Amino acid sequence: MNRMLEKHVPKDRDEWLSLRLRDVTSTEVAALFGLSPYITLFELWHWKKQGVIPPFEENERMRWGKRLEPAIAAQFAEDHGWKIRPKNEYIRHTGLRMGASFDFAIVEGIAGTDIPGRDIGFLEIKNVDYMVFKNEWIANDDGTYEAPPHIELQVQQQFALEPNLSEAYIGVLVGGNTPYKLPRAPNPTIIEKIRAKVAEFWISIEENRPPPPDFKRDARFIASLYSHSEPGSVLEAADDVELATLAEGYRYAGEQEKAAKLMKDTAKAQILMRIKDAEKALGRGFTISAGLRGPVVVPEHERAGFRDFRISWKKIKEVL
Repeated sequence: MNRMLEKHVPKDRDEWLSLRLRDVTSTEVAALFGLSPYITLFELWHWKKQGVIPPFEENERMRWGKRLEPAIAAQFAEDHGWKIRPKNEYIRHTGLRMGASFDFAIVEGIAGTDIPGRDIGFLEIKNVDYMVFKNEWIANDDGTYEAPPHIELQVQQQFALEPNLSEAYIGVLVGGNTPYKLPRAPNPTIIEKIRAKVAEFWISIEENRPPPPDFKRDARFIASLYSHSEPGSVLEAADDVELATLAEGYRYAGEQEKAAKLMKDTAKAQILMRIKDAEKALGRGFTISAGLRGPVVVPEHERAGFRDFRISWKKIKEVL
């Protein structure tokens, strides 16, 4: 094994998180290319600079995905004649400070590559909603599929940290009942780009050069980053033209927000006047739901029920 590659088997989640803190991991690397759906480069830079683990909230779909992962992997192994094991190692390159966790190792069943006692490939499991698969995974003309870029980059970084392995598979279960097997091989060009981006990232931290923010995606994080103010401090900004322009934009957006809310409340009132006490109204291409919720009993008082008002729209092709 390369002298700069370390293989760890964390004893618990806390140790695993501590190891990840030192590196750009395979699930974070897409942020360096502006391709992560979970974290921006600006946000990742500040978390790593501060030495803080980025907060991540799992939703119910993710939790169920983890629970089902072993069963999905076992079925892929059975279907394709593999023998697998949980690949619990965290592997890191100490020089580049990049790391990766894995789902499963393939230890038998890839023709011509079986090596007793050694991994011969790895398997990444993805449990994907049907609409997510349809909208975000790419179907090629030859019947193969491309995963979203952040997943493809994840697999290539895993190859970079397991240089003795030349085969991997993304095992995708779509909608709970449709499996797809996506074979993958190391791509030297992509791996070299990953190495360069990771090296550049850590140099920027050493030199304290944060990347420019994406204000649309980073707005909430920036608000948390500057959540403190120094009592009594004043910034003299009478000659700051850009700040004045931004302040005017904020004021204008606030006025538009108020006007939009008034328009929305007015439309809702007019709709309620038309549907009266109907729980639902079925229109051409839309459904209005206005069922009663409550009453709700909370400590020391009872809150009256309210109408849960929602409008859902059908796709145009479903209406025509």
